[in-house]
Amino acid sequence: MHDGYQSTINAIPQIAAGLASRNLCAGMISPSTGQAVAPSDGGNPGNPASCTATYQRTQQWGDRFNGQVTITAGASAISSWTATVTVTAPQKVSATWNGSPSWDSSGNVMTMKPNGNGNLAANGTTTFGFTVMANGQWAAPSVSCSTP
Repeated sequence: MHDGYQSTINAIPQIAAGLASRNLCAGMISPSTGQAVAPSDGGNPGNPASCTATYQRTQQWGDRFNGQVTITAGASAISSWTATVTVTAPQKVSATWNGSPSWDSSGNVMTMKPNGNGNLAANGTTTFGFTVMANGQWAAPSVSCSTP
């Protein structure tokens, strides 16, 4: 899938929900072997202590855009996940909501933890959001999720 196409970005939440409904998870193709591999963060929705993170761009202006991350997790993990959001330099996150953020020393890797305000849904999902100052770079951030 190509993250440069809005139609692809918009389809990801539905794809993730379809995979989760069949106890499957998104993976990747290993660049070294060419084989499909599961995520290393334990992102298997069939495991109640795991989680997956799905990104969607929700709004865009001339200098910034908003993104939303949907966390899907089992009942034992929905309030204990940790999400990692990586933006492409020179992008910077300027605002966040529905989570407790921290950043690495580069300022390009944000770690988000739940703060209880994330629109917890009955289907085991919660969301958080953030604003990215593009600074000329419009690439979608990468997201991942892990559980303790």
